[in-house]
Amino acid sequence: MIREALASVARNESLGGVLGRTPVARDLVSRVVGGESLDEVLPLVSDLADRGYFAALERVAPDVQSGVEAQEAAAGYAEVIDAVAASGLAGVAEVVLFPESLGQVLDRGADTAYERLDALAAQGSATGVPLRLGIADPTDLAEALTWVDPLLARGDDLGVTLPAILRSTEADCVRLADHRVRLVKGARGDGTETYRQPIETDKAFVRCAKTLLQGGGEPSFATHDTRLIEIVESLADRYGRAPHSFEFAFYLGRQTGQQERLLAAGHRVRVYVPFGPRWFERLVGGLAEQPGGIGGALRSLLPG
Repeated sequence: MIREALASVARNESLGGVLGRTPVARDLVSRVVGGESLDEVLPLVSDLADRGYFAALERVAPDVQSGVEAQEAAAGYAEVIDAVAASGLAGVAEVVLFPESLGQVLDRGADTAYERLDALAAQGSATGVPLRLGIADPTDLAEALTWVDPLLARGDDLGVTLPAILRSTEADCVRLADHRVRLVKGARGDGTETYRQPIETDKAFVRCAKTLLQGGGEPSFATHDTRLIEIVESLADRYGRAPHSFEFAFYLGRQTGQQERLLAAGHRVRVYVPFGPRWFERLVGGLAEQPGGIGGALRSLLPG
């Protein structure tokens, strides 16, 4: 029921605006959202850096319905990259890009979306700002991954996000183990290409973690599942991985005690920070990706 209620709230943009503006709700929102603009989010990232954290910035954009909107989204990403570089935060903040926002679905069969990604990857390399591909629809992941190879071959600092729930992800982890991979559980699916039971997804997550930790890349483990975090810590010790050769990633404001524990233990911890005018819709979407983590933050924004 909570999921349906949140989806209903997300469709009401005026309510989202009210939640962002009322004093009490603004305090709650500030714990899980970076703000609506770069002017708001960059000081937050700077504060995270001062406390020893890394950050991943996601500029929340509306659903892309045309080539013009895809170009506007690309321009928005470019603005974030330049702002991170200009603020001196390139060493601690990566920028998350979504292929869907670049027009992947609109440009099926054409190269336009890839060309936008290519230009952004070149900009990231020129400014020293690392980029990472996010995933909104796992069914489009295979195509997006074909875009990655030539950019990695060129030497661009481009990471990818892989969902353990996809059966194909284990092979992708093998292929990309020497690069930057963020491993997530992923949203549940009904097709034969996904695991149907949560326990099977957890097992796949552990198998993928083993592969990535034995590779030469810098894997990022994005989960709020304490049990999986402890397993990753144990595996890292087994394979002799130095603490800062991999990382744990959390949504802003979630599992803060776990974040602090890992940081105190010498681990690299990255905080995922959504920001932009459409922050509320993104948080609702995050409920599907991290039901045990972001869901708690969303519930705190509801009345009653």
